[in-house]
Amino acid sequence: MAEFQGFGDAGGFPISLAVRAGDLVVTCAVGDHGFEPELTKFNAQGEVIADSAAMPPRSIEEETRGTLETVRAVLAEAGCALSDVIEMAVWLKDPRDFVAMNKVYAEYFTAPYPVRSVFRAGFMGDYRVEMKATAYKPLKA
Repeated sequence: MAEFQGFGDAGGFPISLAVRAGDLVVTCAVGDHGFEPELTKFNAQGEVIADSAAMPPRSIEEETRGTLETVRAVLAEAGCALSDVIEMAVWLKDPRDFVAMNKVYAEYFTAPYPVRSVFRAGFMGDYRVEMKATAYKPLKA
């Protein structure tokens, strides 16, 4: 088994918020808030209608900023910054949010940009956007 170091408290979930393996740091997928899955409510189709966070309604721009700030904080626990990110994965609940999400995303990254994949997905929590990062930050010799 490869050696790696875990960072962050995931509030009772059996995961690390970030993991360093050599010069790479990978985050888990995060949104702009935490939740308790056992308190999440679903409709008949299995879509989340409410989670335990009871977040107020917010725009996709606000939620994207909050999610990117969460990514920033998780990376910081592992000694990285957004400028170290080489790859991002983004999940959107509604693809119509792409343009607004992309405008906010552009506020957080400069060239050379990380590669990025965007997927459509539903979440266990009440998220419209969720993100996961891979950063490259060489260990000091």
